[in-house]
Amino acid sequence: MRILITAWRDLANDLAGGSEVLIDHLCAGMTERGHDVTLMCANPVGEGHGYRVHPNGGTIDQYLRAPFAYLKGYRDADLVVDVANGVSFYAPLWRRGPSLCLVNHIHTDQWDQWFSWPVAPLGRAAERKAMPAVYRNRLFVAVSPSTADLLESLGVDRDRIRIIINGTELPETVGEEAPEPLFIGLGRLVPHKRFELAVEAFNQIQPLIGGRLVIAGDGPERDRLRAMAGPGVEIPGRISESDKEDLLRQAWLMVHPASHEGWGLVITEAAAYGTPSLAFRVPGLQDSIVDGMSGVLVDRPEELAERWLELARDQPQRDRLRAGALRRAAACSWDATVDRFEEICDEAVQSHRRSLQLPAGSWTGPDDRVPVVEVMADGQATETSPELAGIPIGTGRPTLQVMRSRPDLTIVLPAFNEAARLPVSIPVLAEHLAERSGSTEVIVVDDGSTDETVRIGTELLRGVPLAGVYKLGAHAGKGAAVRAGVARATGHNIVFMDADLATDLEFLDPLVAALDHVDMAIGSRSAPGAITSGVTPSSDAAHRLFNTLSRSLTGLPITDFQCGFKGFRASTGRLLFQLIRERGYAFDVELIALADRLGLDIREVPIHWRAVRGSHVRIVVDSAHMSYQVARIARRHRYSQTLSAIEAWSPDGDRSLDELSETVRSQVPVAAPVIPWAKGVLVLLPFIEPVDATELATAVERSLDGVLVRPTSVAASQILDPAQRGVLRARPAS
Repeated sequence: MRILITAWRDLANDLAGGSEVLIDHLCAGMTERGHDVTLMCANPVGEGHGYRVHPNGGTIDQYLRAPFAYLKGYRDADLVVDVANGVSFYAPLWRRGPSLCLVNHIHTDQWDQWFSWPVAPLGRAAERKAMPAVYRNRLFVAVSPSTADLLESLGVDRDRIRIIINGTELPETVGEEAPEPLFIGLGRLVPHKRFELAVEAFNQIQPLIGGRLVIAGDGPERDRLRAMAGPGVEIPGRISESDKEDLLRQAWLMVHPASHEGWGLVITEAAAYGTPSLAFRVPGLQDSIVDGMSGVLVDRPEELAERWLELARDQPQRDRLRAGALRRAAACSWDATVDRFEEICDEAVQSHRRSLQLPAGSWTGPDDRVPVVEVMADGQATETSPELAGIPIGTGRPTLQVMRSRPDLTIVLPAFNEAARLPVSIPVLAEHLAERSGSTEVIVVDDGSTDETVRIGTELLRGVPLAGVYKLGAHAGKGAAVRAGVARATGHNIVFMDADLATDLEFLDPLVAALDHVDMAIGSRSAPGAITSGVTPSSDAAHRLFNTLSRSLTGLPITDFQCGFKGFRASTGRLLFQLIRERGYAFDVELIALADRLGLDIREVPIHWRAVRGSHVRIVVDSAHMSYQVARIARRHRYSQTLSAIEAWSPDGDRSLDELSETVRSQVPVAAPVIPWAKGVLVLLPFIEPVDATELATAVERSLDGVLVRPTSVAASQILDPAQRGVLRARPAS
């Protein structure tokens, strides 16, 4: 792949910081992997890079020069990566091919700190308005969940945001704490780093503990900091790499009081040497520090000296944090960062477009959801995680959340203009569920109805526990409606059925019972023992022809592909619905075909079915359309979706694969397949966006001792590879 990366500065620039370190590692790593990489940036540029560097003028005029340099020498690039440092290069305006925008952090108040009127408001508008608008159909890459949240606040769709975590070099030796208290601060001495808060806090506690605070770096704040410095405070300016390493090996704490960061590269650098960090709970730093594991976060400036003094006097606590910092750094290698970036570049270059997106919607039922990080952080995950169930992105809320109590079963009923039939079917369903053992969640998915379906459904379900209507913003088709319901479902098992309840509910429990032995259970009107009634000759003929065509084109010995009565284990069912691309009536065929490709166990369960008047299916027109869809499914061999995932492994190799799988599964609070993969296990996260996967990985890592966890992604084609057939069935999730 030929990649052009447009960035503000080269690593050789005196003002280079964490962003330039990241870009240098990405360029070098992608080059080592065989890609042709060119970095185009302002002067000055350094020498000795392992990749090509194109100097492109000065700090300001490079933005005007970039389109002309591209047209002259890089028009055949497969991908342009626009590194936006406050100001984007706006590549989509001068390039029609693939491009993506990499954002370290949103500059917010920094515009006023660095520029006066009118530059500050113009720059802020360019960042907050123009950049999201120009990249409205492209991917964004953020360096932390906090940056991703800020991008979303600017109007960037969450499903277009990917995350890479800054890596760090892992030293051969980590050393031990200095005998006397030693604290360090590293970074550019600029206003938003707020090192003056560290100096003020240390001036307060130094008489009580002694020791030194070394703040290394250069910038416009250096003279002011030196003037504030009390006993034990050293401001040496820029230091050599070897001196920095010596400080990191011996330091008791890294103190980093910045107001915001993209990530906080110095935090993971310190962690690699076993040095925990003390910082504020602000964007970037709250991502690079796992509070209570690899460092400590405070909320207010007045807390800084108090917690600093506490940590300085508590060596056992520092020892625990030191061990956590080493574990955190081990999961943040540069190789993993480049691997993730390569995956994102591949995704951007593909003409990738999800043909079946989750329609936006709203929920009318009870709501007992909490953010997943809240549950994982307060220690409840270890005790209650088997009962937690995640509700993914795309279902009407901003971030991944979980239900504290997970039902045994979720029933999904797609409904399109069913105001007349719901008053008949919902009371029957409610009566049946009242007599059924176990807890059941009911989700009626309104597929953009134009009648009173939502109002009537909401009223009828008001007395049913865990029930409500999920209203889609537009009519999307039966397949899309069921998919949206499955995405929201939290039950251990999931069943979808037609809103007319044509299938006798006495067969609900046999269908669910079959899921104790198989991954997917299909209600069948044609299997031995099945009974149908009220079927007209024309609909019966259409049904038989459709199933004959489906069997012929898919090669599967299924007697009834299209009965609207199917059940799944939650983890595998959600994965199947993440992958499907058909939004119409033929989506059932694609589900079954995908389940077969994944090597899942499928069983047909004979049912009693009666025809109900008022069907929306038009025998001639829809039969022809469904036949075309089935033929399209049979020809579809490539699935280009990218699935969010978490990779977990034991660095010491002291856990068996089965033990590792069970340990990880016990701490993942969503219905997700856990499968053997590479050096450990892979947790597939259907319907969960990369932003949420990153936060989930951090929460899981906090709760697992001796296991390294990192967010990743996997192409659907890899899961559907014939060589992987049966891997999901080998270790199914609950």
